[in-house]
Amino acid sequence: MKIITKTIEVYGFSELGNDAKKQAINDCIHCMLEDIEYDNMTENMRKAIGKAENMKTPWFAGSYVYEYCLNEIMENVNGYSYLIDGSIYIDN
Repeated sequence: MKIITKTIEVYGFSELGNDAKKQAINDCIHCMLEDIEYDNMTENMRKAIGKAENMKTPWFAGSYVYEYCLNEIMENVNGYSYLIDGSIYIDN
């Protein structure tokens, strides 16, 4: 029998480099757009989706979410631990 201990370095959002922070923010926006049903979205999120629809530019929805929901995004990303590349660390 062997016992192997693996050490994983995890970081808070503020400890990440700029590219990793961008990755974490983009992942957060993607999850917001994919996982939250419209009826459960915040008012700012609905405004962002509405702007994308009104402008007939659904591919910019993520940019509008960033513009309208930055405080929500930052609150969310600051609640997780990350690997050095900005991906969320989930303790199994």
